[in-house]
This record gives sequence, structure tokens and C-alpha cells, in this order.
Amino acid sequence: MGIPKQARALMEQGHTIPLATVSSDGTPNVAPMLQYWWYGEATLVIGDLFMHATRKNVEDTGKVSFSVWDPETGESYKFNGTATYETSGAAYDMANDKLHTKKPEKDFKGVVVIKVTEVYDAARTPNAGKLIASL
Repeated sequence: MGIPKQARALMEQGHTIPLATVSSDGTPNVAPMLQYWWYGEATLVIGDLFMHATRKNVEDTGKVSFSVWDPETGESYKFNGTATYETSGAAYDMANDKLHTKKPEKDFKGVVVIKVTEVYDAARTPNAGKLIASL
């Protein structure tokens, strides 16, 4: 089972997503992300221009969660996964190519590469919290 098409389509609309990470001592961190792209079936790549705690947490624990929602329809999803921080390679190059279409003078410091492992329905309905995909 892959990521539900409707969840992927909602993210492709370009909504800002909150990315949650956790430090090795259990301190949570949430930061808004706008520079992200799907890379393959279940991998999300997020570009790093200004990350500090997010980068350190990904390097220390690799645990992440993010969500997306449509305020007009109430459609909402939560994603869990494991992440790595990369400063080179195919995912980094893809993200930089995307960035260069809008800001040719900039480069990402690195990218967070997330392998999505679970997707949950997060809409305000009786299905809220229901696991809808396990990868």
C-alpha cells in the first residue's frame, strides 16, 4: 500500500507543512516548511536554507512527523517517517534544481530526506487518527 493519492495531491498544492522532530533528549521541535518535493513513491525531500534544531534532530534521531491540511475542505493527513540529512547526492541535486527555478543564486545547505512509513487520516471526522497507509 502506498501513500494515498488524495494525501499526495493535497501536498502537491504547495501548502506549508509543519515538520516535527525530536532531539536525543526528547525535546520536541516543530518548524514550518515550504520547500519540499516528492521524490519517488514514498520519499519527501525538504530543502534546508535556515534549519538549526531540525537539522540536528534529524541527524541525532531521524524521527519525524509532518501534516498537511486544506482549511477550506477540512481534508487533513499526518505522516510519520524516518529521515536523514544529506548534503550531496540525487535528492540534494533534485531539490537544488527546483530551487534554482525560483532563486538561481541560492543553494540549499542540505536536504532532509524522509522515508514515509505511516499515513493517518487527520480530518475532523470519526476517522480522525485512523491509520490509512503503512509502508
